[in-house]
Amino acid sequence: MKKLNIDLENCYGIKKLKTQFDFSQGKAYAIYAPNGAMKTSLAQTFKDIADLSYQKL
Repeated sequence: MKKLNIDLENCYGIKKLKTQFDFSQGKAYAIYAPNGAMKTSLAQTFKDIADLSYQKL
């Protein structure tokens, strides 16, 4: 997997997020942003997907 397409809507306060992460140059991304920028919401959404907890979304 070299690219990961993200298309989220209404997930833990994330109204809409559509972006692409390109992993062809590295294995990880660091997300740095001020408080209240939805970092925790994004992490919780990914955790639910990894745990197959789609019903929460």
